[in-house]
Amino acid sequence: MAFAIHAGAAGKVRRNFWNNVHFHPTDAVEDLWGQEILNRWAADGTAQYLRLYTMFEDMVSRDDDGTLVFDFSDQDRRLDFAVSKGFKLLLCFNFMPVAMAADPVNLSGKRYKDKHFCRSKPADYEEWRLLCRKQTEHLVGRYGLETVSQWLFHCWNEPDLGFWMFPKFFFECTPEEKEEKIVEYCKLYDYFEAGVHEAAPEIRVGGPSCGHYKDFFERVMEHAASGKNFVTGKTGTRLDFVSMHCYSSIPQDVHDPLRYKVCPESIVRQYQTYRAIMARHGFADTPAVIDEWAAAAEGYLGIEQNPRMRFRETEYYAAFYFRLIDLMSRLELPPERMMICLSGQDFNSRDFDGHRTFFTARGWCKPIGNAFALAAKLGEERLPCEAELPRDTGVIATRRADGTVVVAFYNHVSEFGRFGRTEAIPFEADGLPERYELRRWRIDQVFSNAFTAWSRLGSPAQPTVWEREQISRHARLEEARDAAAGGGTFSGEVVLTPNSVELFEFKPV
Repeated sequence: MAFAIHAGAAGKVRRNFWNNVHFHPTDAVEDLWGQEILNRWAADGTAQYLRLYTMFEDMVSRDDDGTLVFDFSDQDRRLDFAVSKGFKLLLCFNFMPVAMAADPVNLSGKRYKDKHFCRSKPADYEEWRLLCRKQTEHLVGRYGLETVSQWLFHCWNEPDLGFWMFPKFFFECTPEEKEEKIVEYCKLYDYFEAGVHEAAPEIRVGGPSCGHYKDFFERVMEHAASGKNFVTGKTGTRLDFVSMHCYSSIPQDVHDPLRYKVCPESIVRQYQTYRAIMARHGFADTPAVIDEWAAAAEGYLGIEQNPRMRFRETEYYAAFYFRLIDLMSRLELPPERMMICLSGQDFNSRDFDGHRTFFTARGWCKPIGNAFALAAKLGEERLPCEAELPRDTGVIATRRADGTVVVAFYNHVSEFGRFGRTEAIPFEADGLPERYELRRWRIDQVFSNAFTAWSRLGSPAQPTVWEREQISRHARLEEARDAAAGGGTFSGEVVLTPNSVELFEFKPV
């Protein structure tokens, strides 16, 4: 029996929540390589929201009499560029300025450009509130309330991990440290929310962007729902959205072959766990934002440190991404935004070295980068389909506002390393535009796959001009067939090799 798609039927609205990026490090926006990446996304129209850090450590000092001095010039250069390219922003309000810190020597190791961040709580929470207000006033004054009110602000990054107060994971903390970490974060959030909304009550704020630990997350939800607000003394605090991080393989798993797992189902299960906790505390209908997701944590790990990171270069990650979109969009409450994490870009010193990036050191687009561009073609209305599909395969049938019908088939072998099967799927579609142009793009081991092209050339460290041309041919979305014309209906077959994606676009003409 052929797989059937009814393009003329009413579908379910599923706005694009998947074409968003956590761009890291934020200060790479100042650099030519970072700007080149943003230019490519802007030209393609693929990325909607960017998550960036405010990088408070760059902007606050004290004058001779101890008064706080705010200098937003470094941030202005970064955000001016991002805004000029048409991106909307999710801004993470962190880290603690040393001048405001209770423990000013509580610093991270060296990060990008030899910088450090301070993980301390503030010495005076009223100063933190003032900083959040001044930051918001500055952004509204510079970009306008109409623009900034479309952005999202959230408080701190992964406070359950080593980024807040103690340089260790939540499970490594003593009971006393855990309690202090939670209570002080709730206080930090209340003062953040108060400061932002003193400047602009229209702006949506949220948190806690936990890295993994659900007990920390639950306590924050409990505080937001029924705890005593540290600023107002009243019950609860304003939470316009709830943010969380979902990685298929967390740091403890990445180095353990018995626990290592790379499958989209793991991310979906984590998201559902977070949503269940939200529901227990009265936030069942509150929007959720996955402001970091990836198949594996530790973007700075490459193939040299961990050969398992090879999947980041291959068609596996492209099919992974489409299956994740499929599974998430089937949920009753999918995330409002889902941001793929690209922390690891600054470690990208060689081509195809396994870091968490869309592009290689020479700028060749990887299969996951091509998948990101391909997913941007999907429509915002999910269409009904009939018949079962073979194991590992799936379909995302959609319609765009202009009537274009877009159907993506994928074959994803969720258990990384398991050999899959090639599946030939006959399918029919009715209710298509009366006259349409059909285009088909494909990502697999050959199409849209610069890694395979490079590997077949012997993985050259210094490719010749001719070799670079061969790789470049596959470092972009490639069409599986020449464009064709039709009308009303379609009948055909798609052959899906293991870990492949093929997208059909039926555009009215």
